[in-house]
Amino acid sequence: MKKILFICPSNLRRSKIAEAICNKITGNIAWSAGVDPVKNIDKNVITALKEIGIELKNPKPKKVTEKMLEDADKIITFRCADLLPKKFLNKVENWEYGRKRKIGEKPLERGLDEIRQMRDNIYKRVEDLIKRLDKF
Repeated sequence: MKKILFICPSNLRRSKIAEAICNKITGNIAWSAGVDPVKNIDKNVITALKEIGIELKNPKPKKVTEKMLEDADKIITFRCADLLPKKFLNKVENWEYGRKRKIGEKPLERGLDEIRQMRDNIYKRVEDLIKRLDKF
């Protein structure tokens, strides 16, 4: 199975959710990071993942590194592909999901119901991604 890196600007919600779901389905093949990570993950993400039987293993947001980008076979970005070095763009699939946060901008608050919808949408996208990657 290919190694998958999920990136969103803050590593606060979308990329953390995608990493956790991907690892639940496939084992430990995914990790996540942010271009401009925040200090702490959204607590509603932890709650929403627990509801579907996922215990978050790495809740602390982390910054994407050149090594992470090099090690990934596939890079999934959430509206931030333009912030990565161009030499990695051949590995990138940009998911136009959610609002694009500007670097340095404080993330918006999200309620639990909104996080649940996000989780369910990302779950479907990750399942589709895994099916497609298995064909290569």
